Amino acid sequence: MKEIVTAITLVFLFLLKSVLASTGDRSQMFYSCLQDCLAHNCSSSSQDSQSSLILWALQWTCSDECKYFCMWPTVNWFIEAEIGVQQFYGKWPFIRYWGIQEPAATLFSIFNLVGHVVMIKRFRKEVRPSAPFYRMTHYFCFICCHAWLWSTVFHIRDVRFTEIMDYLGAFSMVLFSVYHFLVRVLIFDSRSYQYSLFFGMAIGFYFVYHSYTTFFVKMDYGYNMLINIAFGAVNILGWSIWCFKFYKRRPYVKQCAFFVALVGFTTLFEVLDFPPLFWVLDAHALWHLSTAPLAILWYKFLIDDCHHMEGQKLDLEKLA
Repeated sequence: MKEIVTAITLVFLFLLKSVLASTGDRSQMFYSCLQDCLAHNCSSSSQDSQSSLILWALQWTCSDECKYFCMWPTVNWFIEAEIGVQQFYGKWPFIRYWGIQEPAATLFSIFNLVGHVVMIKRFRKEVRPSAPFYRMTHYFCFICCHAWLWSTVFHIRDVRFTEIMDYLGAFSMVLFSVYHFLVRVLIFDSRSYQYSLFFGMAIGFYFVYHSYTTFFVKMDYGYNMLINIAFGAVNILGWSIWCFKFYKRRPYVKQCAFFVALVGFTTLFEVLDFPPLFWVLDAHALWHLSTAPLAILWYKFLIDDCHHMEGQKLDLEKLA
């Protein structure tokens, strides 16, 4: 057990180090180019005030511009020296389009956002407002749309604020999914309201506390990764057990099982790590692309599950 904890700690330290600095930005060629660019272009006497409106709006500073333009000759040198493409400041080199830092990931984040908007409209058409989990599904949609909005903003421009909002947005989805599962399992329990209130307050307070420490104390990448993995594993395991219990009696539950399996499979893209194809398409962007269709499958399950719970509710009212 001690060896496992030690190994995990080393992985987190390695990931944290890779975020703060990478081989590319530590190279002598990049450093020399950057210092020269800063001296010639970013001093008070030589500062160019005529940067484009898009770059100004996205807060691309003179220093950022120097880092971007010094990155490419360094990349070419690494390739010519047969060292291979290296990361810069924890990121692969991407070609900017209209000031957008990671174009593919930005586009695919929008796909995910649109998927939730489209499917909540379908949900509203097919499920009556009186059905159980009608409001819960709308809360879920709002949290997911909020998260994918910040994912889009973050991939457009990576600064400390957008990075934190992206992390917290993703974590809010994971936490709410756990809450959703717990409330779903206990919905017809005699004390379901008390359970819902307890879990909601516990998870809500923890999220507020984590958000506060992330903003005002320290952005701990290792800890953030750990809690996302932990709550994500609880969520996947919980829904997997629930699906195994009910899939024979309720055929629509297979949609949930399929969704859970695909979530686990698509997460493999986050494990993979390779230089971006055509300087725009990396493993993280592919992960966002692969998750976009999953919203359709999940909302289909939610629609069928709401219909089933509505039938259960009517049966209980007849018995009462």
